[in-house]
Amino acid sequence: MANLRAKGIWGRLLVWLLLIPVTLAAAAGPVWVVAIYALLWIGLSSYEYLSLYLKPFKFYHGLFILGPVIVWIYPLFPDFLPLGCYLFGAILIQLILWLFFFPSRYRLLIPLLLIPFYLGLLPLHFVLLKITSLEQGLGYAWMIFPFVMNWVNDTAAYFTGRSLGKTPLCSKLSPAKTVEGLIGGLIFTVAFGIGFGLLFLPEQPWWFNVILSVGVWGAGTAGDLLESGIKRERRVKNTSVILAGHGGFLDRVDSLLFAAPLYFYLYMMLEKVCV
Repeated sequence: MANLRAKGIWGRLLVWLLLIPVTLAAAAGPVWVVAIYALLWIGLSSYEYLSLYLKPFKFYHGLFILGPVIVWIYPLFPDFLPLGCYLFGAILIQLILWLFFFPSRYRLLIPLLLIPFYLGLLPLHFVLLKITSLEQGLGYAWMIFPFVMNWVNDTAAYFTGRSLGKTPLCSKLSPAKTVEGLIGGLIFTVAFGIGFGLLFLPEQPWWFNVILSVGVWGAGTAGDLLESGIKRERRVKNTSVILAGHGGFLDRVDSLLFAAPLYFYLYMMLEKVCV
């Protein structure tokens, strides 16, 4: 058992050492690089999500990835139609596909209609962060703030929970998560948020960084628990095992799906109200 745990920890660290530099490098590129890199993750995550519900997964089931992809057309033509039009089109496509392939499988309707929101609209904010940082001159550090804080929260909560965790946080959704891990994640996330702001965002008030860090921590934790609920309902441990020690692609972006949008809107609100 100890060897399995050690293998899981080293696998987790190895994947972080590979994923974090690649993601940060992609975020430093132009908008199209960010969009392609994020779309690759979302496409693979959508495949894993669909595989949880459509078993056995057949090649034509991939048509249901059209929903998130249609939403992702918006950054390419933001002035052509409002975002709501792309989202409506994506939902309509999903509905038509469901009526064509699974009209009698009613339980699939909600999961399939949720894809444009869950894996389309939410991760679209990864690209909107890049576009906004360029248009408003907010800079690279501002853009990657939610990613860095989310990684800090995930790592701190994991290791704090393993070393000190005794009180289950939400045993029905995720037995491994503990209150101690939750608190450890919050403390480290806020501390790193303040330090990151002082080093790379000196023009930004320190209390901005505290509020934004708490927001990323809370939204990321909620997103993680939501995906845990989906996996528990589908009776699987991970969406896949392709990333050693981390599960699947969806397991890696579940918390960011909510952390990034909340950071985006929370910052805009703070900027308008407090500055």
